[in-house]
Amino acid sequence: MNARERFQRIFRYEPVDGVPVLALEPYEQAGLERWRREGLPKDQSPEEFLGMDLLRKLPVNLGPIPAFEPKVISETPEYYVETDLFGATVRRRRDAPSMYYGYVDHPVKNLDDWRAYRDRRYDPHSLGRLPADIDTAAAGFNAGEDPVGLEIFPFFFRQGFYLMGMERFMTAFYDSPDLIREMFSFWSEFVIEVIRPFISRVKLDFVSFGEDLAYKGGPHISPQIYREFWLPYQEPIIRELKSAGAPVICMYSAGNLRPLLPTLLDHGFNCAWPLEQGSGMDPIALRAEYGPDLLLAGGVAKEALIAGPKAIDRALERLTPLIEEGGYFPALDDMVPPEVPFDHYRHYVQVLRVLGATIR
Repeated sequence: MNARERFQRIFRYEPVDGVPVLALEPYEQAGLERWRREGLPKDQSPEEFLGMDLLRKLPVNLGPIPAFEPKVISETPEYYVETDLFGATVRRRRDAPSMYYGYVDHPVKNLDDWRAYRDRRYDPHSLGRLPADIDTAAAGFNAGEDPVGLEIFPFFFRQGFYLMGMERFMTAFYDSPDLIREMFSFWSEFVIEVIRPFISRVKLDFVSFGEDLAYKGGPHISPQIYREFWLPYQEPIIRELKSAGAPVICMYSAGNLRPLLPTLLDHGFNCAWPLEQGSGMDPIALRAEYGPDLLLAGGVAKEALIAGPKAIDRALERLTPLIEEGGYFPALDDMVPPEVPFDHYRHYVQVLRVLGATIR
């Protein structure tokens, strides 16, 4: 049984001969640099060196084309300020350039700004949105042994946050609702137009919506706002995905999504990851509350990997009954922070492999 078959069978609650060992989140650059000092070869990824499985994602570019070229505007010994690929002005730390430490400015402040940005950067047929030879690319994905999926990124919340900034975006639902509706309506049609040629050719194992629309205390938006502004423009995409046969449609978000889960389940989603433990997204509690209707992945607290082997063993032992039940596979609940030593991560992967061998 290969990784793709395991992934499919787990989410169908069928017996497997192991569990996928997957990273749902990317690695922080500072963490990778530490790991290379601690034994990770320079020419290999953690997945390659540790023999992990991979999520193969369709190469679909939903970003601005042409993208903004990163341009350093100012710098100090500790920080630098630059323009990012969305055109926002971002403050970054030199020792952690993959993370941002404050937005300074954003390209969209009103409806005219949005229309100009849209017309310049978001032609769904721009070269570079999809592979040049989509038939050959699709055949390769269909023949592969790893789970194949589509990540829709950015989606509504991320898009608004990147282009408008958090404060302006959040207040626009009340102050400029026409702007939000026009942005979301366009984005819905744009996403469908871009993804349709690929999803009509590839057998998808999952789709994830890259949102991050929650924080530790709860969602950034209320269920009412979600129903009013998200659903009218999200549902055409969900219909398109279901027509293409996507069996798993996942909300990919950090933070506490609990207040939104009933609405998500009622409107086409059937999965959530990475289940940030520190925000109350405990997979055992979620299964008890929602039963088999809610598929789950993630939920291994990054704090356990910082603490070391004993904490890792306890965390995975606690999750074992849920792994055995199905509809869930364990993965880290966040990006691997630089505080995690490489030996701790190696131990985590080894324990998952051993644990998987005991599951039937």
